This record gives sequence, C-alpha cells and structure tokens, in this order.
Amino acid sequence: MKRDGWIREASGLWILRFRYDWESWDQNPKVWIERGRLESNGIPLLKNRKRMSRGLAKKLWMELLSTGWRRIDPQWD
Repeated sequence: MKRDGWIREASGLWILRFRYDWESWDQNPKVWIERGRLESNGIPLLKNRKRMSRGLAKKLWMELLSTGWRRIDPQWD
C-alpha cells in the first residue's frame, strides 16, 4: 500500500496531507487533500478537506513543491 504524501508551506504554518480515496480507486481514482496545522499543544487543527482527481492532485503537488512547499513526515493520524 502506498503512503500518504505530506507537505508544509515555506512559512511552516499550513500542512497538506494527500491521501488516496480507496473507494474510488478502481473506476475513477480520487485523492483526499486535508489542510491543517499543528496547534501549540500538538493537536492538529484541520481547516478543510477536499477531494479531487488523481491527475489534478499530482499537478497541485508538483506546483506547490515548485513554489517553496517541502515534503515532511506524517503529522497526524
């Protein structure tokens, strides 16, 4: 099984988690993208979540990396 992808913006505040939507994977692959940040107490504050096609998610991932976002280790479950 593939792992989730995690990236953080250059300022270090916002984190995006890209994870496969396994229910859609066989017919029309989709990816869930969660945006959040870690609070000072270590608890994640999830601000929103959206679902998009795998192709658009890959394009977004590459665009963000090219504008200063960086890959990071998983931050929450």
